[in-house]
Amino acid sequence: MLKQLAGWFLVSFLLGGTALAQQGGQLQTPPPPQTIKPKLNVAGLVFTLNLIGGVEIQGREVDAYLEVRKALNDALEGAQKANRTNPNDEVTLELQLPVAQNLVTLMQRARITGADAERYKQVMDAITQAAQAQQAAQQQPRGQR
Repeated sequence: MLKQLAGWFLVSFLLGGTALAQQGGQLQTPPPPQTIKPKLNVAGLVFTLNLIGGVEIQGREVDAYLEVRKALNDALEGAQKANRTNPNDEVTLELQLPVAQNLVTLMQRARITGADAERYKQVMDAITQAAQAQQAAQQQPRGQR
């Protein structure tokens, strides 16, 4: 009797969840991942890669660290392919929001010297400005985008 009751509960839970997932007979699709596009110069990108390379991480953070490093390496390789090798050349990163958040977390853990404070601030400001621009774009009505 108890097994049968548990089975009915499970079936009703699954059917109820399916009904909630449907709206007007159509399944809901998840929204596209949010992406921010901070603009850094090549020197700032190299600085960021070197900075996070020296951060101590825990075992459960390996995947997140590797994802951040890959995003930064891909941007650097893209800049090199586009012949943007001058340290002052601008590079636009495309980071999904969770990757950007992990980058900020890694950077906040880093130990820097006073000489690197300005570069650090430039990178953090670029990420913050890009996130604010993304947030402002989301708050606009769809017709104005």
